[in-house]
Amino acid sequence: MLAACGGPEPGPSPGQEGVQAPAFRPERWSRAFAGRPAPDLPLETRPDGTTTTLNEVRRRHPGRPMLVNLWATWCAPCLKELPTLDRLAADARGRLVVVPVSQDLAGWRAVNPVFTPERFPNLRTLVDSQMRLGAELAARGLPVTVLYDPQGREVWRYEGELDWSGPDARRLLGLER
Repeated sequence: MLAACGGPEPGPSPGQEGVQAPAFRPERWSRAFAGRPAPDLPLETRPDGTTTTLNEVRRRHPGRPMLVNLWATWCAPCLKELPTLDRLAADARGRLVVVPVSQDLAGWRAVNPVFTPERFPNLRTLVDSQMRLGAELAARGLPVTVLYDPQGREVWRYEGELDWSGPDARRLLGLER
């Protein structure tokens, strides 16, 4: 999974969060793992080592689908799409749970300077410094985003960056206005 990170386009440096992520590319969308349950792995919620699982997150939001985004601080396309996930989380509040999960070996040391409440007021990231979630999902690179139904089964996944606040993503998620 470390070998790829969605392509050579540079992501935004701090202060460039308005840079637009690309539109939907059908070849990056897949239902190959549809029906597979969300991995039940411990994911850190805070630097003190407190953990949760995707299933616990899902149970705290009954009846809502969950969009899980694997990202990393070293992945320029990931950083480019995070602001669009933040906008999606605000727009879809109460209808969809958006869960970013950092795949950084340095854990919170790497994440804290990048993923701040000021930059992403509508998101709270989880951290997987063991990178087990990416392996369980058979992720081939980052970013990768997986939609789970309210029962915790995979519906589809998208590999690569996408403008998650745009009309293409809204159609994929069934959130058309």
